[in-house]
Amino acid sequence: MMRAAGTLMLCAALLATSSAPVLAAAAPKARLKVVYGVKGGGAKSAYLNCAPTGGTHPNARAACRLLKQAGGDPAKLNVKPDAACTREFQPHAAVIVGTWYGKNVRWGKVYANGCHMRAATGAVLAL
Repeated sequence: MMRAAGTLMLCAALLATSSAPVLAAAAPKARLKVVYGVKGGGAKSAYLNCAPTGGTHPNARAACRLLKQAGGDPAKLNVKPDAACTREFQPHAAVIVGTWYGKNVRWGKVYANGCHMRAATGAVLAL
């Protein structure tokens, strides 16, 4: 009986001195799936989380910063408006879907080539 009481007191002492439980990470305020494909070629995709930054996007921090400047609207992105791009025609189709601070995002656009896409979207579509 004394042994059981001692074990109970030891367990109580350990529980009283243990650190606070780890809280789950906060859900991101923005969750987007970013996809682009090249006509006659493959497609690339990544998940982009913002606030806090994360996901599988290779440059999530820069992409979130650009989208924040655009108010979460990919149509307002115009990173390098004076970019010198060739007239090569190799269509790149881009799609971004998800939520941005509670607002649904559904956007898609076809660019004449990769240079035009990168000039407009910068790090957001740099997969």
